[in-house]
Amino acid sequence: MRVLIVDDLNSNRLLLSDIVSNFGYQCLSVDNGVQAVEVMGQFNPDIVLLDVLMPGLNGFETAPQLKKIAGEVHLPIIFITALDDQDTLLRCLAAGGDDFISKPFASVVLEAKLRAHFRNRELSKSLAEKNQVLAYHSSRVEREHQIVEHIFQNSLARNYLDYPHLHTYLSPMSMFNGDLLLAAPGPLGNLYVFLGDFTGHGLSAAVGALPTSQAFFSMAESGAPVGDIVREINHRLHDLLPTDMFLAGMMIELSASGERVTYWNGGIPPALLIDDERRLHTVMAPQNLALGILNDNEFDSRVATLSVTNTDSLLLFTDGLIELSEAQGMLGREGLAKLVQSAQSMAQLTALVQQKMSGREQRDDVSMGWLRCKPTGLKPKSFDAELSPMAFDMDLRFHAEDIRGQNPVNQVVQSFAAIDGLANFKSQLFTVIQEIYNNAVEHGLLKLDSELKLAADGFERYYQLYQQRLSELKDGWIEMRLSYQPKRRCLVIKVTDSGDGFCQQSSRAKAEQQALTESGFGRGLRLVEELTVGLKWSNQGRTIECTLPLTAQ
Repeated sequence: MRVLIVDDLNSNRLLLSDIVSNFGYQCLSVDNGVQAVEVMGQFNPDIVLLDVLMPGLNGFETAPQLKKIAGEVHLPIIFITALDDQDTLLRCLAAGGDDFISKPFASVVLEAKLRAHFRNRELSKSLAEKNQVLAYHSSRVEREHQIVEHIFQNSLARNYLDYPHLHTYLSPMSMFNGDLLLAAPGPLGNLYVFLGDFTGHGLSAAVGALPTSQAFFSMAESGAPVGDIVREINHRLHDLLPTDMFLAGMMIELSASGERVTYWNGGIPPALLIDDERRLHTVMAPQNLALGILNDNEFDSRVATLSVTNTDSLLLFTDGLIELSEAQGMLGREGLAKLVQSAQSMAQLTALVQQKMSGREQRDDVSMGWLRCKPTGLKPKSFDAELSPMAFDMDLRFHAEDIRGQNPVNQVVQSFAAIDGLANFKSQLFTVIQEIYNNAVEHGLLKLDSELKLAADGFERYYQLYQQRLSELKDGWIEMRLSYQPKRRCLVIKVTDSGDGFCQQSSRAKAEQQALTESGFGRGLRLVEELTVGLKWSNQGRTIECTLPLTAQ
């Protein structure tokens, strides 16, 4: 810490210099305001101890000049005064003072004040640095150049926006849309939908749309899991885009039955679920950073699931919609909710949104998609003649160091997907094995309590504790047995962990199962139950076994 002492009395300067030096801080003392202004640039103090009454440039006149030199970074000024009348103190504050220290000086009080104001100074420095970074990002987001528009359009030629249960509205603020809304059928009668919002507008969005749409359409056609698709998009954007550009994105997969949504959300506003009684529910909140920011090792591709009914609808939208200008600010989520409740269809909602936009400058791209959770009616791809006829068993054992270092599920699924015909079921394979593996790690080895997730900040606390315990994991193992049975067209999955387990007949077990049902893993367990048959626990809760049918679902 560097402290500038400004006082015309030599005795005060010596005393304060001695006290401040004993604190372990660097100090410089001058005897008038003119010298203080002169040494500011060279000494760059963190705090100024400034006398009020000095000949020439007094404290009231010196303080504003010092603040001006400091610029945007907060410079704490503590006035030195023997005066305690209210008018003098008010003049000190008006001149830019932040605190007072009275004569004679109490070293304990002075040190406490210096420490407190130094913390404020450091926070101000950090904020100024972040503001500079944000300013740098904002300066680069507009890069309009002439480009052939059909390059952008061709990248979306396979977009399945004609799907009868998906209604969309996209309103770009410039020639090229910074938002992206993609839809594609999967091989199992499922439907993939991706909603994205790039930083900036125009050409930058068109450039980012190319690798995003290519990854989306090719992987959706092969039936890749949601987590694999967003991981691939993140990989491409991280390698391609400049550091100031990223893609907020939400990826969802609607099952063929229309009753299950698997999703990943990185920076897109939570969706609205409209039930059959026109009630609104906030769902699918973002739990990840936007795409293109993290490298492959840092990226979290874990997905979540949402159970829906065939009378439900989902409204997906970018932040440009809720940031529409209103007479008293922005539309906001409450304003959007009112529009949705007053609209009976996407056409009516679109008309209401356009009314809000009429006569006002559009400041961002506006996009929304209304997806009705009906059975998709999409014809599944036939796999009857494509499965490998060779049956086999795979036994795996993961030790603590393996579990700490990486998530092995991706490698396991990739190995299975290389076998003839099994690539078509990669999405189900990944989802089921990932959920069961997560349960074994989180609840078996790390002994995490899912009830933590029920609190307002529960997910954040839960995953902080998850990271801590995972890094400290020294012992334990997980065994996985995968039995491929082509004659039965199924894969039998059995996972055992070395945790404490639980007695399934005990009241504690029932309480734990109830907590799981109400928490994030409970949804995952219900998803496993939907995708598999014969789900059962054994070995006092340390072993879970189920059978995954290798048929279209």
